[in-house]
Amino acid sequence: MPLVTVEPKFQVTIPAKLRRGINLREGDIMEVTVVGDGILLPPMGVVDRNSAADRIAAKFAAMEISSEDAGRSEDEIMEDTIADIAASRRKRRNREE
Repeated sequence: MPLVTVEPKFQVTIPAKLRRGINLREGDIMEVTVVGDGILLPPMGVVDRNSAADRIAAKFAAMEISSEDAGRSEDEIMEDTIADIAASRRKRRNREE
């Protein structure tokens, strides 16, 4: 098991073999979690918001209105969508607990 030294400002260098093993690159974002008496640093996937927004907008523009949504206002559809997302998040949180 490789050893690292805590440097000034509490910085540590992750050994190259470990970085390569998880394809970690300079500038990557890592989540910091205390686990027992140690620290877990899993890399996190980050999404470019502008690019994601453009892709979502393109998907919406290409969609056809379903018979279920015909005659409903955009606000009504959005409220239902937000409620569905909230329910999905609650369900996922409950599974993680």
